[in-house]
Amino acid sequence: MRNIAGILLIILLCLSVPAAAEDSVQQNRALLIGVDLFVSQQSTYPSSANNIQDVYKTLQNSILPFETIFIPERPVTSKAMLADWVQEAFGDADANDLNYLYISTHGDYDSNGNAVLLLSDGKTEEALTAQELEAMLSDIEGVNLILMDACFSGAFIGKGMRKQPKPLPFHSPRCKVLTSSGAMEASWYWNGQKDMAQGSFYFTQSMTQGLSPRWGYPADRNRNGKVTLEELYSFLLQNHGASTPQVYPQVDNTVIFAYDPDTEDQRDRAAVVDVVFEGDSMQPDESLTLSYTVLRPVRVAYQIVYRRDGEWQFNEAELYYDDSERYTAFGELAGAMQPGRKRRTISLKQDVEDLYGYVLVQLLSMEGGQLTVQTGHVIAITPSQGELQMAVTVPERFELGDGAELPIFIEHNYPCALSVKVVGVDDETVARLSYRAATRPLGIVPDGSCYYWNGTDRNSAPVPQGEYRIVVEGWMGDAVFTAQSKPIAITHAEEETGL
Repeated sequence: MRNIAGILLIILLCLSVPAAAEDSVQQNRALLIGVDLFVSQQSTYPSSANNIQDVYKTLQNSILPFETIFIPERPVTSKAMLADWVQEAFGDADANDLNYLYISTHGDYDSNGNAVLLLSDGKTEEALTAQELEAMLSDIEGVNLILMDACFSGAFIGKGMRKQPKPLPFHSPRCKVLTSSGAMEASWYWNGQKDMAQGSFYFTQSMTQGLSPRWGYPADRNRNGKVTLEELYSFLLQNHGASTPQVYPQVDNTVIFAYDPDTEDQRDRAAVVDVVFEGDSMQPDESLTLSYTVLRPVRVAYQIVYRRDGEWQFNEAELYYDDSERYTAFGELAGAMQPGRKRRTISLKQDVEDLYGYVLVQLLSMEGGQLTVQTGHVIAITPSQGELQMAVTVPERFELGDGAELPIFIEHNYPCALSVKVVGVDDETVARLSYRAATRPLGIVPDGSCYYWNGTDRNSAPVPQGEYRIVVEGWMGDAVFTAQSKPIAITHAEEETGL
């Protein structure tokens, strides 16, 4: 399934062009798959085609050497066709190489409860499971980086769900996976203003903005010219709110994009950059503050999307033009403002006595007749009173090894801010997974949050064997509530023989 939202229209042509190759110990290859026409689902045309072009341009901006970037000229309508393309794109890879597989399509669940990606041209259609995709990549050398923009795509790595399936696909040091949503979440794309045609998917748009010189490479957190998988995931969590991105491994320093910070092109910058929200949670009587930099005269608006019945209500979204600056280069046009650093406060509607839940706040810019989403930020609105009922669910045993992650599910009856840590038998903190991080909706019933721990301490070293617990603090305003898990017996895979 793929849900529609917004009013943006971007139409581009889909090309199939090899990228220039350079001599290097590591060679990179990419295969970009976009599906827009379906038998069992609504069309997303031309959104996936636009996504493919955005990703293609992004990879071309990287100074990492790409031997080839493949875009199939015909729709990929079957698993056999996809398997052939995987061999065509990655068959010559060796152990040092990084293989990028990007897929933009509808995600769904089949009659057996398996998450699937749809391959189709509107006339024929096949459903691809995680196990089938993993098998296609099993004999490919090097590391496979899989980027999925589809509903429920987190299920392909067992993330964003209350309980993980066994065995888990892709949980291997040779696989890196980034998905647009959790296992129980829909993903969203723009609906066009003209002729009801669609633009781009929210997730891909945000991902490519994070790696773009136009936006100042905002995903590069430490500004060293290299973007790791962990950095990109962190950026997406802050700027893609329509669904919750998922990643495997949860912590990974693989460099997936690079640029020269000394030769940044300042000529074609976006009109609005450096958007910062001052907090991710609030209570009903509080206001939301954000700041951003305007580089040239532009119109700015804020779209507020509320969540009800487990979905974002885009059809009821409230659009507010910024009215702080009236007489600008645009005269009295709504939302017009001059360059400079801006700080704005937004209040939410107060027609509900005790409003709580989640809201999506999008900052939009309008320039040259084009509407662009600058960011989509999730805010958790915690109730002003009530008891936060929490429970922590973890496996009884966890074997540390390459690629292993401990799944942690925290059930909570209200939105809140969570602090999550791992403690030893003496209650000493060995790892902190979050500190007062706002929860966000995952589509899980009952409501809850998912965390994943790779078994390392604060110094990234594996913890000793023994018993550990997960300790959680939940905050609603100034009120704090606590919960903890049962003991977890942690063993090391390499020492299993002697037990």
